[in-house]
Amino acid sequence: MKDRDPERSLIVPLRLLERGQLRWSVTVRASDLAEADTDDDLRIADVELPLNSDVRVELSLELISGGVSAVGRITAGWRGPCARCWTPLDGGICASVREVFAAEPCEGEQYLLHPEHADLAPMVREAILLELPIEAIACPHPDPCPNLPPDLASAYDDSGHDDPAGAADPRWRPLEALRRRQAESP
Repeated sequence: MKDRDPERSLIVPLRLLERGQLRWSVTVRASDLAEADTDDDLRIADVELPLNSDVRVELSLELISGGVSAVGRITAGWRGPCARCWTPLDGGICASVREVFAAEPCEGEQYLLHPEHADLAPMVREAILLELPIEAIACPHPDPCPNLPPDLASAYDDSGHDDPAGAADPRWRPLEALRRRQAESP
């Protein structure tokens, strides 16, 4: 284990848990979470965590029978394109974690607890990847989006639903009627 700045490290020495509990708050670069032996980056489809961005980790670590429990939250910012017009968008995630580190972990249920330290990086990486958006992200522009090419913009009606035929699906009419009534009521 190489020497690291404890203010920017995801390696927690177990000697710091002598009293049984420890609050661990650290800000690290996303590049510290990239796995060195692979080309994997922090990405789900077209949404990514930029490697030069900050990741904030705030945890309460506690000695438990057979290991260490980690409870807290992880916050980070992501970048990805609008699903309609490919305008670059930024967003944020806040992942709540409640995990256990054990010397002999059950695969998929616990993380490895080393004899002298807990490496939080695998847990933080997985929590981030699980929180990144995987569905289409729509930009905040009104419908139809002004960034759409004209041939695609004509495929959207006034409500923003994909409707190339020009007639709304009749199954949505009751919902639209409810929305209108709710908007009109004081």
